[in-house]
Amino acid sequence: MTNVDARIEVKNLQLTLAGNTAVDGISHVFQLHKNIGIVGETGSGKSSLLRLMAGLEQADNGTVIFNNERILGANEKLIPGHPKIAYLSQHYELRNNYRIEEILSYNNLIEDEAAVSIYKICEIDHLYKRWSDELSGGEKQRVALASLLTQKPEVLLLDEPFSNLDVIHKRKLLRLLRNIQTVTGVSLITVSHDVQDILSWSDEIIIMQKGKIVQNGTPDFIYHQPANEYCAALLGYYQLLSFKNQSFLDLTQISISDEDKSLFIRPSYFTITDNNTNTLKGIIKNIEFFGNYFLVEVMVDNISLIVSSTLISKSIGEEVFLASTIDKYWYI
Repeated sequence: MTNVDARIEVKNLQLTLAGNTAVDGISHVFQLHKNIGIVGETGSGKSSLLRLMAGLEQADNGTVIFNNERILGANEKLIPGHPKIAYLSQHYELRNNYRIEEILSYNNLIEDEAAVSIYKICEIDHLYKRWSDELSGGEKQRVALASLLTQKPEVLLLDEPFSNLDVIHKRKLLRLLRNIQTVTGVSLITVSHDVQDILSWSDEIIIMQKGKIVQNGTPDFIYHQPANEYCAALLGYYQLLSFKNQSFLDLTQISISDEDKSLFIRPSYFTITDNNTNTLKGIIKNIEFFGNYFLVEVMVDNISLIVSSTLISKSIGEEVFLASTIDKYWYI
């Protein structure tokens, strides 16, 4: 029976590696049975936090609690880890000089029929007779994932699963993970340095910087209301307009009452229109094509504004009108 209140709770977690603080006093409750994405720049402590949650590192201070049970650190067990928490490394460690069927059989804890179903979902059922050193990176990843899933984990921790994949294989892995959740009900916590890899399917995003959690919430909330400029940058293109740009703000009828705050803008907050009523007039300075949309640079009152558009009938140097697409603005 599924425990709807399942959680991993970290309390005052501290970890130093090679003299540097990797995790700096983090306390947070990871409510399971939803997709959680942990993002941040390289060196922000994401992978270290994940390994502490898996029991694969020894914290300098603090505790990790999984369903009211303390997770023992790597120095407290002969074989580090927890049987209900699976950890998929970004290196997909597989035994050398073994056939895939041997690797899978050694780790399997479920009925053969259920295991075969997982192998099919992971698209590795044609690899049984292959040797581990004959596999591509994507094949090794799927074998390692299937091997973990047949050990009946409740939580699957994924460390940078998309980092070595091209666009086609990223989409394939996303589809695979959705299918795995449907069949097994396993909870996913995923670390990534590129939030675009997990933005579309995460229920909660946790942003880390310098070993701390600086913001968490739904993807929609963080995208439109970032806590600071660092959080804003991680989720995509943005602009900040300060009190010094008041002449532009007067045109938009937006006021900034606090001179220490800046107006936060995403490219989708304005749209190009033929209507010249209650709009901003500008000149196109540049157009960049991104497949299903354009990023258009428009000069408005000496301000360079980046606007996204799915269709552009104007050329560089031509006049356009911009209309606001949102009712409420955010300030940083």
